[in-house]
Amino acid sequence: MYKHTQTGWMVIGGLVAGILFIAAAGIRFKPRPETWFPLSLTMGLLAVMILLFGWLTVTVDHEAVRIRFGIGLVRKSIRIGAIRNAVRVCNKWYYGWGLRIGPWGPLYNVSGLDAVEITNKDGSRIRVGTDEPEALLNAIMMRISR
Repeated sequence: MYKHTQTGWMVIGGLVAGILFIAAAGIRFKPRPETWFPLSLTMGLLAVMILLFGWLTVTVDHEAVRIRFGIGLVRKSIRIGAIRNAVRVCNKWYYGWGLRIGPWGPLYNVSGLDAVEITNKDGSRIRVGTDEPEALLNAIMMRISR
């Protein structure tokens, strides 16, 4: 079994910076009372984004490749029997982080450019960003070759 969690420090840092910026602006400019709710709501939403997309956990077991962002509300499971092939790929820098859709299909990524592209038997593809591309690729290939 393979299980690895990658933390998206840039994602977390950017969201924390947004929270701090809004808080500092609120303190510095002393907005009217009716603007505190939208400011607080925005800071709360940024905090929720950290919980939803701050890290990515990938698990490969005898049943499936399981991909889970943050606390697990955003997740994907790919049955081992549905996988035709997997290859190591390098994403372009502008593909970004988070959950993205591109010409290859969905991309799950929290940091870096390395990924493993999974091709399903129906021809659909999905990319999983990882800082351990060889280990993830080996785990998938071991399962689909059985």
